[in-house]
Amino acid sequence: MSEEHKTARSYRGAVVDDNAIISINIRWLGQILILVGALVYGYYRVETRLAMLEDSFADADKRIGDLLSKHIVEERIEREELAEKVKFYEKEININPLGWGKKRRK
Repeated sequence: MSEEHKTARSYRGAVVDDNAIISINIRWLGQILILVGALVYGYYRVETRLAMLEDSFADADKRIGDLLSKHIVEERIEREELAEKVKFYEKEININPLGWGKKRRK
C-alpha cells in the first residue's frame, strides 16, 4: 500500500516526468494572487497620482506665465508714466540759479 502524505488542500498536476509531480498549494496561490493584486493596485495609484500632479504642475506653470506677462505689462506702463513725469519735472523745474531770470520758450 502506498501511503501518501497529504498537505493542506493542494492541486496535484499531471506527471511531467517519471519522477516529477507539480504540486501547488491553494493557500500559497491565493496569497500570491493577493500580493500581485496589491502591487498592481499600488502601481495604478502611483501612476494616477503622478498624472494628476503633472496636470496641476502644468496648470500652475501656465498661471505663473500669465501672471508674469501681466506684471511685465503693468511694469512697462508704470515706467512710461514715470518717464513722462520726469520729463515734465525736467522741463518745469529749473534748478540752475543763473537761469532763473531767463524766460522760457514754450
